[in-house]
Amino acid sequence: MRKIIILICLLFFSINSYSQINQEHKIDSLKKVINQTTVDTIKVKALNDLAGLFYYSAPEKSLDYTKSAFALSKRVGYKKGLALSYNSFSIYYWLKADFPKALEYNYKALHLFEDLNDKKGIAKANNGLGTIYVEFKNYKQALSCYQKALEESQITNDRKSIATYQNNIGDVYLRMKEYQKALVYFDKAIKMNAYEKGSYESGLNYTNIAITLNFLKQHEKSIEASNKSIAIYKNDSSLLNAYNKIELGKSYYYLALIEKSKTKREQLLQKSLDYINKSLKTFNSAGSLIDIRDSYSYLSKIYKAQEKPELALSYFERSSNLNDSIFSSENKMQIEFLKSQREIELRDKKIEIQNLKIKNEARKVYLLYTITIAVVILSALFFWLYLSKRKTNLQLEEKNKVISNINKQKDKFFSIIAHDLRGPFNGFLGLTELLAQDIDNMDKEEIQFAATNMRSSAVNLNRLLENLLEWSRMEQGLIPFSPQENKFLPMANESIGTLQEEANKKRIKIKTTIPEELTIYADYNILQSITRNILSNALKFTPRDGSIEIKASEDSKSTTVSITDTGIGMDEKMLNNLFKLDVKTNRNGTENEPSTGLGLILCKEFVEKHNGKIWVESEVNIGTTFYFSFPNAIS
Repeated sequence: MRKIIILICLLFFSINSYSQINQEHKIDSLKKVINQTTVDTIKVKALNDLAGLFYYSAPEKSLDYTKSAFALSKRVGYKKGLALSYNSFSIYYWLKADFPKALEYNYKALHLFEDLNDKKGIAKANNGLGTIYVEFKNYKQALSCYQKALEESQITNDRKSIATYQNNIGDVYLRMKEYQKALVYFDKAIKMNAYEKGSYESGLNYTNIAITLNFLKQHEKSIEASNKSIAIYKNDSSLLNAYNKIELGKSYYYLALIEKSKTKREQLLQKSLDYINKSLKTFNSAGSLIDIRDSYSYLSKIYKAQEKPELALSYFERSSNLNDSIFSSENKMQIEFLKSQREIELRDKKIEIQNLKIKNEARKVYLLYTITIAVVILSALFFWLYLSKRKTNLQLEEKNKVISNINKQKDKFFSIIAHDLRGPFNGFLGLTELLAQDIDNMDKEEIQFAATNMRSSAVNLNRLLENLLEWSRMEQGLIPFSPQENKFLPMANESIGTLQEEANKKRIKIKTTIPEELTIYADYNILQSITRNILSNALKFTPRDGSIEIKASEDSKSTTVSITDTGIGMDEKMLNNLFKLDVKTNRNGTENEPSTGLGLILCKEFVEKHNGKIWVESEVNIGTTFYFSFPNAIS
């Protein structure tokens, strides 16, 4: 993953971001406050705000303002000022790639903000920690920190901060190559920033979207997003537009590779070359080695495409040399980071032990009071137990009645299963008897017809038995329940395939409206059983020349599947009794196909095993829609 994404995430370390004109105006205003105010806390806040405005344009000046804010806060005992200063120190060392120090100062800021119960400060510190963990590819920890930051900001309804942390969560998903999830969070950030038209933060969102779209090979859309970001930054000559220009360079390069016209191809390559060179000039001024390396790499590719091997080789060697240097530095940095993290953990453990000692002393003081109160409570408890015992006995009797009813329902359930199996087996035995008695008088086509039907019956019976056995074993906890992400479209097609012959006989068309990338977090075999059972039901109760449609959609919390038929439908009474074990809802299909209602009872059990929901909508002689939804793995 290119360093550009890391730096875009870095830009969100500070919520206070401005256009160049606004920034100069803000700097002048803060300097006046510092010179005129006699209130130390106001001066501390102004110094820290001023430091924030120089994070990226003049880091050393930012450090000077932070030191002044820290010294004043320490002198007057202003805890919030210290916390803000620690946060500014952390950002400064982050920019300098001194991540151990950045981590140390960030934790100091977080502890102070937590002591003050400062929600905005807690959010800011967690965001900083997330950005540092991203640097070391600890994406799980980074997501945890960003989520905490987002939660704190939602409590205070800080819209700009919410957008910031949504952007950063999207950045983590981008690094994890979960591009669709990344786009979801970038889009949320754009919408949250929409209240301030053309905001500085929206430009960063569009840059991240451009990067993601290039990974998705949607290069023209990436160009559109980059240009939106450039329009927001206008003539900003900082790294911000350099990132947009290198992304534009990439987009035009990839478009050139697939362009068939030689003239257009050369034009696209020249555009790519111009944008990369513009971004490289800014990266050289800023001394951003990783971005310089990436620029060299793309220049090498462009010159190779232009059939200029000497230039291509030259830039390839420059990129390789820089990469070796960066790799060596990153290894050293990783070791220092781990050492620093260990020291912080040890310090936290010592603090925890000290707190435990203090608590232990406090316990001794309150022990005598506790014993006295305990004697009184125990006396009251014994009396309460005596009164509640009778109530408990009555409750146990009621529970036993409920359990007895459940057992009766189970017995009835298994009697339904036995009846359901008996019919198909009789048909199967009839075919075997026919073959045994008359095989000598049957021609090849008749034997093949009987064998095909026997095989079909055997497959259906075997499938039914397997489903019943799996359900029984799952109810008893004898088999593992293994939900995982599954693409739903292939699974639906597989279920349709097993029932296609039955559909063809009744000339019923089965249509799917399922996105190819849509996934469901569920046990594969159980999900297939649910789909197959509901689809089989739809085929039974749909007349000839009817239709069935399977749809699926997802949102941030769950995935929902619907199976709609144009069948005979159900009345309200049947709908109310549909999933009950002790009420018979079975009826024959449109062509006398047998049905017991067993499949739907199994479906309900399976869906609820996933903490999901199943429901039905139906109208007599119009049709029926079965819905079931499963919660997402991460919602």
